[in-house]
Amino acid sequence: MDDDAWFRVRVTVPPGAATVADLVVDALWQHAPPAVEERSGDGATTFVAGYPSRSTAELAATAVRRAGATDVEVVAVVDDGLDAWRAHAEPHDAGPFVIVPPWIPAPTDDRRRALVVDPGRSFGSGSHPTTRLVLAELADVVAPGASVLDVGCGSGVLAVGAALCGAGAVHGIDVDPAAPATTLANAAANDVADRVTASTEPLAAVSAAGRTFDVVAANLLAPVIADLSEDLAAVVAPGGTLLLSGLLVARWRPATDAVTGADPGLAPAGVGQLDGWVVVRLERPAGSR
Repeated sequence: MDDDAWFRVRVTVPPGAATVADLVVDALWQHAPPAVEERSGDGATTFVAGYPSRSTAELAATAVRRAGATDVEVVAVVDDGLDAWRAHAEPHDAGPFVIVPPWIPAPTDDRRRALVVDPGRSFGSGSHPTTRLVLAELADVVAPGASVLDVGCGSGVLAVGAALCGAGAVHGIDVDPAAPATTLANAAANDVADRVTASTEPLAAVSAAGRTFDVVAANLLAPVIADLSEDLAAVVAPGGTLLLSGLLVARWRPATDAVTGADPGLAPAGVGQLDGWVVVRLERPAGSR
């Protein structure tokens, strides 16, 4: 079957398995679907997400099985899922921004600035609560001329948002080979291409090189944050801020504790919440390391 066709992952969670359901939704979102649909019936909950290739769908299915789901299937989508999503795309408010895809008009709103994002085949349409939470935090912590690292940049929505907030230099990194090109395209669409770079450079390489940033944004899975805790802490400059998200409201502490355990110099400075997800702000005092 053509790997370029669209495929749907369908996961059914039995009654009384709320923890598994939360982890399933998290795993589905982390593989960049345009949306995750929730259907309820007879006490069970079914989640459905579409992906632009069989390989991506299979990766998502593997992730939800690891999350504890057993009733999982991958099926081909007969219609063009991408076009269907585009037809129903809508703006999303995120801090000082309204996130819009390039094919629909940006709303007229004096309070918010348009952030134009076409996710292509990378994660980050801007609709997920964690994206909106981190954008709101970036607006608060990015000082004019600041350096920013977006770990797991996907479509570049956070990198572009940081540049629009006044950052002087923003670098996005992601293991997805499609992410850098998508990030740079979205930077150009928002007239910040001169301040945004992107690559597939591993975070460990950035850390090993001794590079540090005023603001580091990591909108990832909780287990990934825990695995990367030492390198995430290492790339935060003195006086800098680390934003952690991709975290469910009931289970954000272990990931945060892993980072502060790796570097006690990073202190919690606030937790934001939206629709069952959180963003955690950690700060390093100026002059410390």
